[in-house]
Amino acid sequence: MPRLPAWLESYRKLPKRVVLFAAGQFLINLINTAQFLLLNLFLKDKGLGDPAIAALSSQRFVAAFILALPAGLWLRGRPLRAPLFWGSVLFPLTALISLEAVRLGMIPAASAGFLAMGFAGLLLNVGSLPMMLRLVPAKQSSEALSLLFATWAAAAICGGLLSTVLQSIGQLDCFGYHLVFDEYATLLVLTLAGFGAPFLYARLPDPVPEKKPTGHWLHIHRDDWPVLTRALLPTLCIATGAGLSIQFLNLFFSHVYQLSSTAYSGYGSISNVLVLVAGLLVPEVKRRFGWRGAILGVQTTAVVLLAVMGCSELWKAASWALPCAITCFILRQPLMCMAGPATSELTMTYVGERNRELVSACNGSIWSGAWWLAARAFETLRAHHLPYWQVFLVTSVLYLAGTFSYLLLIRAVEHRESKPFHPSPLPDPGQM
Repeated sequence: MPRLPAWLESYRKLPKRVVLFAAGQFLINLINTAQFLLLNLFLKDKGLGDPAIAALSSQRFVAAFILALPAGLWLRGRPLRAPLFWGSVLFPLTALISLEAVRLGMIPAASAGFLAMGFAGLLLNVGSLPMMLRLVPAKQSSEALSLLFATWAAAAICGGLLSTVLQSIGQLDCFGYHLVFDEYATLLVLTLAGFGAPFLYARLPDPVPEKKPTGHWLHIHRDDWPVLTRALLPTLCIATGAGLSIQFLNLFFSHVYQLSSTAYSGYGSISNVLVLVAGLLVPEVKRRFGWRGAILGVQTTAVVLLAVMGCSELWKAASWALPCAITCFILRQPLMCMAGPATSELTMTYVGERNRELVSACNGSIWSGAWWLAARAFETLRAHHLPYWQVFLVTSVLYLAGTFSYLLLIRAVEHRESKPFHPSPLPDPGQM
């Protein structure tokens, strides 16, 4: 049997409980990736315009935005298996209800379903990163987080391939039934697959941090406020930028280049194969190039590709415009997602163990709030016929601001790591 490369061999050494948790996350991400790839196109097929699509899909982020901070404060130092289990039950259930409500034309019910799905997603988002870090020794944290992020790419590959295959079949008569394989069918299949996640989460151990928070659960230590602010600033910039354009990339290719959902899913699958490989390479890249290479280098390159992709709209009639846009689309996502495990590890290292659940919740709140506000902004901009390329340039500027905001965190963590001795592996950042 051929020997695995060293960067892959390190994943084989991860505990079984980590693989179990990642498998559950994979099933949940099947729903996320199906909605990312196809939900907007399904809503468009049901007769909704861009503003209405943005208004409906933004409901997913309202509950998370409002409840994330209280949830993070409540979960600090507590067992996380139960919140993750119930989140994995509610998420596919509410996703299924929302999907059926749209199919039946019950838009108010669909809006309520998306709102409930946002709450279920909140439980999963707040607990996932802290839970993974509790399941592994500190020396394996890079591999564990990279594996967790790789589940998104793996789910996106499966979702994209299934979408491509089903929609290529189109229609099928089987045992007297006439089956139509469209966006709805793909969304339904992948949503049903997500119901397997609770069975995996129920088998997880339930470790708690060695240091439990002192004082009332609503209390935030005074010295933690500047630490939290610096840790969350990059997320605020990047989440706002992503909310303006990334969630509407399928509409960009559909409106500007008349690219079908089948072709879009196929190109998305190619991109996500690269995302999977790039994500697994993160620990090796970090070892070779440090935080700066793993975060600043790859994200800056991704921002340039996004700007080029958007500006291709100006020359959309040219023969090279669509191939250029597709190439940028395929390469941008792996580079941007490649920084995800590194930025998460950097942030969690910077804030310390006692604030991990809180920062995870705040990150979820920021992403939800930013995407909700950005979706509303996109709704307004498109209602006034603002071209996509201008929206993409705004996203690029926000991405660059967020990327270089990580320098503050990198310098602080490198300063701690350069000290010859600490009484604990990670001193409390509030005491710096």
